[in-house]
Amino acid sequence: MRQLVRASLIVLLAIAGVSALGPVEKAGSRLIDAVKAGNQDVIRELLKKRGEVNAVEADGTTALHWAVRGDDRGVVALLLAAGADAKAANRYGVTPLSLAASNGNGAIAEMLLEAGADPNGTVSRGQTVLMTAARTGDPEVIRVLVEHGANVNAREDSLGETALMWAAAQNRAVAVKLLIQHGAEIDARSKALSFPRDRFGLEGVLTILPRGNWTPLMYAAREGAVDAVRALADSGADVNAVDPDGTAPLVRAIINAHYDAAAVLLERGADPNISDTSGMGALYAAVDMNSLGEVYGRPARKVNDTLSALDLITMLLAHGARANAQLKGPALQRNHTPGEPLLGEGTTPLMRAAKNGDWAAMQVLLDHGADPSMTQKNHTTTVMLAAGLGRGLGVFAKDVGTEADLRQAVRLCLERGVDVNAVDDSLETALHYAAQAGLDSIVKLLADYGAVLDAKDKQGRTPVDVALGVGGRGRAGGPPTIHDKTAALIRQLMAGTR
Repeated sequence: MRQLVRASLIVLLAIAGVSALGPVEKAGSRLIDAVKAGNQDVIRELLKKRGEVNAVEADGTTALHWAVRGDDRGVVALLLAAGADAKAANRYGVTPLSLAASNGNGAIAEMLLEAGADPNGTVSRGQTVLMTAARTGDPEVIRVLVEHGANVNAREDSLGETALMWAAAQNRAVAVKLLIQHGAEIDARSKALSFPRDRFGLEGVLTILPRGNWTPLMYAAREGAVDAVRALADSGADVNAVDPDGTAPLVRAIINAHYDAAAVLLERGADPNISDTSGMGALYAAVDMNSLGEVYGRPARKVNDTLSALDLITMLLAHGARANAQLKGPALQRNHTPGEPLLGEGTTPLMRAAKNGDWAAMQVLLDHGADPSMTQKNHTTTVMLAAGLGRGLGVFAKDVGTEADLRQAVRLCLERGVDVNAVDDSLETALHYAAQAGLDSIVKLLADYGAVLDAKDKQGRTPVDVALGVGGRGRAGGPPTIHDKTAALIRQLMAGTR
């Protein structure tokens, strides 16, 4: 839609710039110049002399185009009375009616329609005049177009979008309601387009994922168009419809940092437990956004909403979101960019928060029944993620959360009895991961809770070995980072226990 809007704007603006205009047929050049100047006396005089009312400039623009663009109702009336062609289109397909719709001028639009303008005329890529009116949002233009036969469910050629989708995306709530009242299909779907998209789990997979097939509500949710979301939901739009990824409007709003729009959807019956094909539901998405950390494919934090992601986490839990829902694989990111492979099958919202040291979100989740003892399919624990698993390795996300934040996340889990010596499928413990990341304060905390200081993984490596880079890899597969101080600390702790 955004590309189509840009294209249509370029087309509409083209007739406004001198650079787009070439020589004019001599018979009508004075008339067009007079219209541009808004000089009605000269216009009347030229029309009396039967000046060429439909003369065109090099790009096909007529005097009527210029009059409509200037919102000059009087001149429009003079030109139409003199026989100006209301259907005239310039080389870009722009008609006077499309300009009236772009300007939001219902009175001029009605004059043109009465003079024979086509209410279903199209410009670039099949964009209808009604779509232009829906985007600008003027209800009077929409009303006169519909009353003169405009097809409210017409689709443009590129993505199969309707006028209602355009109004929804632009937060034109009045236009949304008016279009629905005149028969716009409230849950119409745009085209489904399939493209190859890389999705990486721990094993690496290339799949074909469809995009599109969106409803008007999905467009509104993506844009944070709160008024349009409310208007659509109150008019009966399906708040739980999903796109081919399984993403519902609620999740779509959240991953675009539109928490107010998400709250409106929740209040109108959106199911917080619908999950996409990766298993990500609204709660996981909100936790992900709260501990954003510039994860690839996520938008920057926004401050224009009244609600924060943490506020929404609380709301979701109050509306029945399952605190222990688990992913099926790395969560889908915007535009299908890779998710974090370390947060694969079995990951819970609590684990997502723990990995970034988001102890505030963890506290809310724990207070609502999140289980810190759950593990991923490969037996990775919440404590391992908080203790530094993957930190410094560049696994599709920048490291976020200070060491102090991560330590508090570890403490929250250990205080609830999580096994400090649990092992994953590689037989590594939380202490191995803290040592690999060089997080000395977490090493001490784990030791205080009884971590086995010389536990061996499948390669026979102890936490000291890992701290010294034995058998390990660094960022992007490079040489490992050596943490001499961490190794010395663990040796000191071991000596103190003997």
